[in-house]
Amino acid sequence: MYIKIKKIKIHVICLFLLLLFVLINFSVYILVILFCIFIHEMGHIILIKINKFNISGIEILPFGINISTDSKLTSYKTDVMIALSGPFMNIVSAAVILVIIKLNGYVSILFFSFLTNILYAAINLFPVKSLDGGKALNDILKMFLPEHAAQIIFSAVSAVFLGILSLFAFFVLMITGYNFTLILLCCYLFYTIHFAPGKKQA
Repeated sequence: MYIKIKKIKIHVICLFLLLLFVLINFSVYILVILFCIFIHEMGHIILIKINKFNISGIEILPFGINISTDSKLTSYKTDVMIALSGPFMNIVSAAVILVIIKLNGYVSILFFSFLTNILYAAINLFPVKSLDGGKALNDILKMFLPEHAAQIIFSAVSAVFLGILSLFAFFVLMITGYNFTLILLCCYLFYTIHFAPGKKQA
């Protein structure tokens, strides 16, 4: 079920999760996380616009955003650049924040912003289907291998790295005792891989 605002479709679960976070512990840190996500998605949108593609729709999902374009014929190289543009923007943002910290001294909210950008970029670079790194790896393999062989290798790599990410998620849960965000992300990725193969998150 979605709420539609012009070209933007928002899954109702997103609103539920946002309300849940606000009720549990609303703080400026939530706004920082949302801003990092916004920076990430702007990276994709900027590259899409640079390549003169028209955005036909934006679907906001619980753990990702699907950006649809009118253009159906693109090169693998262009797709790789668009996929990696989101993490790249997070890394650039983190670098700028680090410079500000170096010049003005340690500020907790800035350091949190720096870590959030780095973590968001790192997770999205994992070569797992539905993540930016997975999309990029899939397109790179298709550049050099037959599609069937590329799909077999990609599926194997995706499964291995989803397992690694899941282990890290359990480690974070054990250390913090309460942070289950990565667990939810891994469950969502497992769902998109096995039950919603057509979805591509940006």
